[in-house]
Amino acid sequence: MSEIEIIKAFAGLEDPRRRAGQRHTLPLCLALFTLAIAAGNKGFLAIGDWISSYREELIDLLKPTKNRLPSYSTVRRNLLHINYDEYSVCLANFFDIKPLPGETVGMDGKPGFLTNSEKSGALNC
Repeated sequence: MSEIEIIKAFAGLEDPRRRAGQRHTLPLCLALFTLAIAAGNKGFLAIGDWISSYREELIDLLKPTKNRLPSYSTVRRNLLHINYDEYSVCLANFFDIKPLPGETVGMDGKPGFLTNSEKSGALNC
């Protein structure tokens, strides 16, 4: 696989899957998921359609092992077991998002702010 930045962004994530039977790397699956969502696809079937529609271009760009891309069900299964906090950190680092003091960044990219009146520290989104 080539050194594509979005794949490198997820390289440090712990892969919770067992080694046996793995055809696709976790960073490749997460990169495809992230790119598909950024392209406006909502839902795993739409992500699968996007991967199929751009198969040749994605293979040329990402150069996956054996020139094979994961199916939507493989991407979905990988997402079920990842640590979303770690994924969020990798994504924020990739996009160079740095929250301001008192600000948090949600998985959807929207900032949440702490209000002075909330002593409990709950987010006001």
